[in-house]
Amino acid sequence: MSIPPENKDYSLRNFPPDLLAVLGIPILGAAIFFSWLLSVHGTAWLCGVAISFGIAVLGAVLLFLAKVPLYRQRRFFTFGIAALPESSHRLYRWGCQCSLAGCILMFILWLGSTVFR
Repeated sequence: MSIPPENKDYSLRNFPPDLLAVLGIPILGAAIFFSWLLSVHGTAWLCGVAISFGIAVLGAVLLFLAKVPLYRQRRFFTFGIAALPESSHRLYRWGCQCSLAGCILMFILWLGSTVFR
């Protein structure tokens, strides 16, 4: 399907600048961050590993704190948020997000140190 001749003014020059700023700046920032993250070595790499490990441990602590009411009831093998009381849902979500973020950062640092060298 081709574009009709009267509608040939579709191009990047006509891309809305506000949408470009909203989409482009975070994408550019993420690209710069991941480029730096994949190229770190030495002390900066160790600091990155320590920070990502700290984020993952924080997530594990938050998950433990969210599950304390279940542990007090002697319910140790539950999965997910359904069995938790409503007051622990927020801690559980934050714990999952922190653990996942820490593991992803560690994986990216590992990629940068072994695969992309």
